[in-house]
Amino acid sequence: MKLYAFAYLGFSVCYLVMDAIWLGLVAKDSYAQAMQGMLREEFPVTPWVTFYLLYSAAVSHLVVVRSRHAPASSAFFDGAIFGMAAYGAYNLTNYAVLDGWPLGITLQDWLWGTLVTATSSLCGWFVLQKFYRSPNAE
Repeated sequence: MKLYAFAYLGFSVCYLVMDAIWLGLVAKDSYAQAMQGMLREEFPVTPWVTFYLLYSAAVSHLVVVRSRHAPASSAFFDGAIFGMAAYGAYNLTNYAVLDGWPLGITLQDWLWGTLVTATSSLCGWFVLQKFYRSPNAE
C-alpha cells in the first residue's frame, strides 16, 4: 500500500499545483473568453474533486507504479500518452457534440493535459525513487 500512497502523493500534488497555476493564472482569461456564455457563475465542487481523485489514482496505478523500475523517460512518455488519450477524449468529444465549443480551447487544453499528466507522472516517479523502499530490498 505504501507504494501506491507514494505514487499517488507524488503525482497528485504536482498535478494539483500545476493545474491550479494553469487554470487560475495562465489560461484563465483565454478559457473565460473562448467559452463566454457557456460557463456557470459558480462551479459545483463534487465533479472536479471526483475527477482529480480518480484521475490521480488511475495515472498513479497505470503509469507511475508500473514505470518505477524503468527510466524516468518511461514515466514521462507513458504519462504523456495517458494524458493525450484522456484529455483528447474529453476535448474531442466536447468539440464534436457541443455547439460553440472552440477548436482553440480543444487544442490548447489537449496539449495542456498531455503535458501536465506527463510532468506529474515524472514527479510521482521521482517520489517513488526517493522515498519508497521495497520491503524486499535490503
